[in-house]
Amino acid sequence: MAESGPLRYEHYHTHFDPDAYIKTYYSVLDGSVLGGATPFILERQHDIFKAGDVKGKRLLDIGTGPIPQSVISAVPFVQDIYLTEFSASNRKYLHDALFGSGKQDYSNIFKFVTDLSDKSQPWTKLSEEFKGKVRGIFPCDLLKDDIFAGSYFPLFDVITTSFCMDAAPPDVDTYGKLVKKVSKYIKLGGHLVNVGVLDASYYFVGEEKFYALNISADEVKQFWKGAGFSIRSWEHKKGSAECKDADFGGTFVMHCIKES
Repeated sequence: MAESGPLRYEHYHTHFDPDAYIKTYYSVLDGSVLGGATPFILERQHDIFKAGDVKGKRLLDIGTGPIPQSVISAVPFVQDIYLTEFSASNRKYLHDALFGSGKQDYSNIFKFVTDLSDKSQPWTKLSEEFKGKVRGIFPCDLLKDDIFAGSYFPLFDVITTSFCMDAAPPDVDTYGKLVKKVSKYIKLGGHLVNVGVLDASYYFVGEEKFYALNISADEVKQFWKGAGFSIRSWEHKKGSAECKDADFGGTFVMHCIKES
């Protein structure tokens, strides 16, 4: 059974079930889960990359988790993809799914994104292109000074992240510090596509209840602007009062550019 209080960042190593997470939030891509938040996010990510301005050689995904949904729409527009994740079990899950004997192939999410562009194309084409561009799955701990545990990364053209910036920090002030850490890894003129939740407190993975940061839209925007980014687009979807798997006020997809 779940513990009495929400589990914190350190519990992702021991209590986070990748299969339960994917089953809850990604197995059905319609309006019945989280008030339709997942298809909303995938569609907005697709729109951002399809516009053609967000592209470059190297992409860094921060906090990939057990499913690379942040990156899928970016695949045709970048050459090298670096995945990073805090949980060792999630890193193994990703590796097995992409390159090993894992049972997960992410078919429904690749098919959903493929159909947004061209329903005549098989989803496997996008999946294989993605696998061919992944350069590694690296450890990442946003709460440490050296967030990539000694891995040397030159600056990136594109950074993506989903539901990581609001899962790691224990409070809003720490969120601001994480923004500054992340901003050091992107080139001037580089693009950031950030997905997160607003006014949250928890979400469930199976029977386990995990903490989520309570942060407002104004606070999110203020921190990224303060780190030298200009916001190009902000799309927001209100949360559903009927949702039982998570407590949050809304979901956002933000695209911004590093200008200073």
